[in-house]
Amino acid sequence: MKKLLAVLTVGVCVFGSIIVNAEEIVIRYLSLPDHFGVEPEIQAAFTKENPGIKLEMIGVPEGGAGQLHDKEATMLAASDGSIDIFCTDVIWPPEFAAAGWLLPLDEWFPKAEQDKYIPAMIDAQTVNGHIYGVPFLADWGVLFYRKDLLEQAGLQVPKTWMELVEISQKLQKQPDLIGHIGNWVSNQQLMCEYMEYLYSNGGQFLDETGKKVMFNSKEGIEAAQFMVDMANKYKVVQPGITTMDLDEGRAIFTEGKAIFHRNWLYVWAMSQQHESSKVKGKVGIALLPTFKDGMNTSTLGGWSWSVNAFTKNKEAAAKAALFLGGPVAQKIRATKGDRVPPLLPVLNDPDVVAKNPEYLEMFKFAQYIKSRPKSPFYTQMSDIFQAELQSAIVQQKTAEQAMNDAAEQIQPILEQ
Repeated sequence: MKKLLAVLTVGVCVFGSIIVNAEEIVIRYLSLPDHFGVEPEIQAAFTKENPGIKLEMIGVPEGGAGQLHDKEATMLAASDGSIDIFCTDVIWPPEFAAAGWLLPLDEWFPKAEQDKYIPAMIDAQTVNGHIYGVPFLADWGVLFYRKDLLEQAGLQVPKTWMELVEISQKLQKQPDLIGHIGNWVSNQQLMCEYMEYLYSNGGQFLDETGKKVMFNSKEGIEAAQFMVDMANKYKVVQPGITTMDLDEGRAIFTEGKAIFHRNWLYVWAMSQQHESSKVKGKVGIALLPTFKDGMNTSTLGGWSWSVNAFTKNKEAAAKAALFLGGPVAQKIRATKGDRVPPLLPVLNDPDVVAKNPEYLEMFKFAQYIKSRPKSPFYTQMSDIFQAELQSAIVQQKTAEQAMNDAAEQIQPILEQ
């Protein structure tokens, strides 16, 4: 009994957070992988500024964004407050906010502060006039390429998708050197890349009302067919492209085994600064190609900190979310990690620019960003679309049949 009483006087575990010595609050946050080990420094900086509150990072589970979405949705649907702050993808707020799972942050995150962030990312976190997340990672698709290989061959960076195919066919020596590394596994990577082919071919996924499918148009079918052809006709993408996880593809590129690679901004730091990279000093970045009559397009990605509506420490959790997405944390991640800051003053900070001058170049590409559909039904319809598009890529269906089958299933969902 004495031992039990001793334990109880040291700490009390409550649903949502941990209170130690009845004074210290521990806020638990679910975070993306910390590739460079910077989170302890951020945690220490927060506690120094907020005595009595500590941060505890919970790593994301294995798998892609789809698996993380399902983990978070399962916890939130059960009103589970054991994790106070979630990292949320830009496409989740409409679904999570509509379900009542996220805490509105208007009280702590006023418009004057929101205006300091990349506008597209704030828009992604805004649902029915309320803000539900603090952006901490700016992201959009770009083309990474081996500038040394192109220079040696006297070739220019491709401006069209067909030019990328032609250069890949000319220079690749599979399996040791692959033309183009894509990420077409059945999750959001496939959706993002299809959107880029679709938009750069002049197509739309949904109409302006968000109530009618448009991807089974001529432009949408052509975009799907081009992906099919890259894998099966032109043979310029890696074998197993429909099953390979995002970072597996990145590893092939940073190991020096690919010419082109479509990925997110984090690959710059991973290719130029991480100890495992074999292509330091050999990588260039460019706008994603387009089709002949289309326009360059990058899918908006990025992540924010959202507060669990069921946390028992709303004030402390909101304060922590603002700090994790604020200038101190963003500068640490930008100068010592691999996160591109969505906070504009940090993006232009002299220390950040000195360490990563390419970030400003990447930011010029932001004008070409387009979002995935902002819909509470997005996850449901994207699951259907992924399955149908993959059936075309592996040649179980024609591209046209896959697009029409997806439209037939998704249209009734939009009409609910």
